[in-house]
Amino acid sequence: MKFKAGMVIAGRYRVEAFHLEGGMQEVYRCFDLALERVVALKTPREGIVDKRFSRGAQMGARVVHPNVAATLDYVEEGPNRCLVEEFIEGKDLGRRLASDFAFLDPSLAAWVVHNIAKGIQAAHKVGICHRDLKPSNIMTSADGHMDIIKLTDFGIAKLAEKELEAEIEKFEQDENTLTSSSTLLGAVPYLAPECWNDWSSAGQPADIWALGAIACHLLLGKPPFGGGKGAIMKMAQAQLTGKIELKSPEWFGTHQETALLEQELWSLVHSCLQIDPELRLKADEVVQRCEALCYSAAPRKTGVIATYPHKYANGGTATAGYISVDGGGSVFFHLSEFFSAGVKPKIGQRVNFGIAAGKPKERCSPVLLLLNP
Repeated sequence: MKFKAGMVIAGRYRVEAFHLEGGMQEVYRCFDLALERVVALKTPREGIVDKRFSRGAQMGARVVHPNVAATLDYVEEGPNRCLVEEFIEGKDLGRRLASDFAFLDPSLAAWVVHNIAKGIQAAHKVGICHRDLKPSNIMTSADGHMDIIKLTDFGIAKLAEKELEAEIEKFEQDENTLTSSSTLLGAVPYLAPECWNDWSSAGQPADIWALGAIACHLLLGKPPFGGGKGAIMKMAQAQLTGKIELKSPEWFGTHQETALLEQELWSLVHSCLQIDPELRLKADEVVQRCEALCYSAAPRKTGVIATYPHKYANGGTATAGYISVDGGGSVFFHLSEFFSAGVKPKIGQRVNFGIAAGKPKERCSPVLLLLNP
């Protein structure tokens, strides 16, 4: 760890706390004394070559969009190189998928993919590609709907580019290096095929591949080819055959009201995961496809299943129940709105849900099972 709480960087940024460590950098929560705001200060991890850091910061500053974390400043102080970004309260998408969601229902998945696509579109319009796009580089707000979604590390991506290129070369000489490289291991499930063939030729289509892999992860609950060496072998096989074989989620088709949206999302995944970069959609086309999707962007709430199944006074039961809402109140839900990987509703389960009008009580739609007990 380079910085301690209380230190002031460049006479302006007071370190409040160490925030987290990524594959390429350390991140600190800092207070901007000049503008009186909280910011994220990122600096290369010990041992990481930082010659491209300033250039990466300049590139990141060129991407200005609500779905991209704003690059606010770049400072050099002695041996330290620091990139200052807006601080986003919440978790990265990778952590959300690991700790909160087994997968996302179609509407929430469409919302997330649409926002990521708009961030990619903004970068591509100014001639910049990320090339290290993955769930851990996508920040989300902590609310149930992930109302705020921002791509991060466009500046760091330039640094990661050199590191990944070196790690790929090592892997080609010794496959055992994969398990020792957190940078490469985290990137493998989302790397486009051309990144392995010739890293220097990988461009904007690689971001579209990564988006397709992320969208697949949201719906399947795992990356399309898995991770580690297995993912590389499956991708190599796909390159030989020129075909991507993906089995749609088991829960597809079990909810009539979202059947069309499921088909359209899966078609979008396939359009992004094309072996030939020339056959992939452009960022503008992905955004257009997302804009044509009919999905709910209504706020989400969280709660606990309080009763299920619903019991009538005459002794009968119904495939419905009530959810106790975090913060107070209760809402009705029906099994037809319950999204899970084959798990039936049970009392005590935590769920994420949208609200629809209903009598005598509001109705939940959809209801998404959460991982947290």
